[in-house]
Amino acid sequence: MKGKFIQHLSKPVTTTYVGSGKLEEIAKSAREKQVQTLIFNEELTPSQARNIANRTRCNVVDRTELILDIFASHARTKQAKLQVELAQLEYSFSRLKNRWKHLSRIQGGIGFRGPGEKQIEIDRREIKTRINTLQKRLQEIRITAETKRRNREKALNISLVGYTNAGKSSIFNLIAKANIYTADKLFATLDAKSSRVVLPDNQEFVISDTIGFISNLPHHLIESFNSTLLDVQKADLLLHVVDVTIGRIGEMINSVEEVLLELGADKKNILIIFNKTDLVQGSSYAFLKKRLKAEYPDSIFLSTYTRSGFDNLLEQIKYFISRQSNTRQLLIPEKLASLLNYVRDNSTIHQECYDEKNKQHKLDVKISDTLYKDVVLQLERHKMLEYINS
Repeated sequence: MKGKFIQHLSKPVTTTYVGSGKLEEIAKSAREKQVQTLIFNEELTPSQARNIANRTRCNVVDRTELILDIFASHARTKQAKLQVELAQLEYSFSRLKNRWKHLSRIQGGIGFRGPGEKQIEIDRREIKTRINTLQKRLQEIRITAETKRRNREKALNISLVGYTNAGKSSIFNLIAKANIYTADKLFATLDAKSSRVVLPDNQEFVISDTIGFISNLPHHLIESFNSTLLDVQKADLLLHVVDVTIGRIGEMINSVEEVLLELGADKKNILIIFNKTDLVQGSSYAFLKKRLKAEYPDSIFLSTYTRSGFDNLLEQIKYFISRQSNTRQLLIPEKLASLLNYVRDNSTIHQECYDEKNKQHKLDVKISDTLYKDVVLQLERHKMLEYINS
């Protein structure tokens, strides 16, 4: 980065976003430093970007374009590549107006009216066709993913969320004993990855790693990555990972909470994890920890590098799982052997006996609320079928 400019205005200038004096200052600095690209940390309108480019003779990139470029360079899987391309096309489609100075490729003639078909209309039609194709392909992937997700709904689901580069994937690897890609850069993870975890006491859950959040995340990015973020919406517990080394911890937490609000996931159970504690040393760490503990008393301090705090994290997860499970009584007909075996495999049996008279098994079990609702639903379906067939 060769320079940084900040201007405080009550509202952006309609034509150039920044004031004319500030824009001239930027243009002069760009010429002196031979800068070819200007990056604005806000979303510009097409006319603003064009006017700035004309005045400065520089390529102009706004916040959304930069994020999309980063996404494109990090996309690895088929789904991620399709999602990024869709977001790029939807962004381009909304900004095509007045981008073309040539009005037509057909200059008229016999059978044509007017100057012919405008280039912008051709481009819009081609982009719209491609958008529809991508949406159909992503819908097919979503259907497959939703089938897998429904199979996981019987277990307790935990999702890692947080500002980009907070260390979510490293924590996922630690908990799931996995080896997914991690890197010290923005948006290293674009795909949700899930793994079933069985604890030493046989408690189990499914943990998912998700795309990193940022402040003012563009709406069409949320829409394009909806299938990836669905794990957040379906989770029973969110592990909100925060990079303890950054200077704006409160601001980062608020940014993530705003995205969770937009996703409708702000009311979920949330455990805050302050990560990368090994990078803060001595008295400064003790002071920071004391301040954060006062503000976030139920939070956990963790280092994935030294594993400090990891045992505490697992204990908190175990405690949460135990709170979600209650001791209930179930009456399962002898005919439903598969359902009986399913309950035995996925709950803790305190007592079981067989009722010879009614041909059913009576069980006192410690079972999660999610699993209990699923079992009750299957029992009700069985009763309904018996009633219909009788």
